[in-house]
Amino acid sequence: MKLYSSIVAFIVAIILSSCSSANKNDSFYVRGNCEMCKQRIETTVLSVKGVSKADWNVDSKELSVSYDSTQTNSLLIHEAVANVGHGTRLVPMNQEAHDNLHECCKLAKKE
Repeated sequence: MKLYSSIVAFIVAIILSSCSSANKNDSFYVRGNCEMCKQRIETTVLSVKGVSKADWNVDSKELSVSYDSTQTNSLLIHEAVANVGHGTRLVPMNQEAHDNLHECCKLAKKE
């Protein structure tokens, strides 16, 4: 019986360790200006299947994201952000979506 319990514990440990290895943390630049941008960016990223955390810093323009790499990947997250009008260094913003943003969220002329 003790051997059986040890085997079950070992199998559970392997399963749990393989699940945690699918979790990834990433951070990257996302163009934006204000708290409305922050809400839009974070809400969009959290709607991507597999994303568990999204935090965009207004000052640094850095998005920190945690996700399950078996369900999504970094490129899909970049694309989701770009599709709502916020470009990244990897994927340019969707111009039509950007044009429909609130004035303070739009790209400044000097950028």
